Amino acid sequence: MTAKVKSYEVTETRFIEGQHRKVGDPVQMTERAAKYYLAPYGTGLKIPGPRKEKVGGLDDPMVKKPTEHATGKAVGKPGK
Repeated sequence: MTAKVKSYEVTETRFIEGQHRKVGDPVQMTERAAKYYLAPYGTGLKIPGPRKEKVGGLDDPMVKKPTEHATGKAVGKPGK
């Protein structure tokens, strides 16, 4: 009988399957092997959810300049 291999995502930096893994790294392993890294038995892996698109970066035109208040007025240190 062949074991099903699934994809998981690393949630904490640690050794998994003999390799040092960083947070966010994808890992392929069987459900039986992964159960020791998943709650409630262990930590370090999660079943990956849908990827979120990064919004609000520096290139996003909807993001206000950090020196600009929501009213559009410049924000700075008050004068003496």
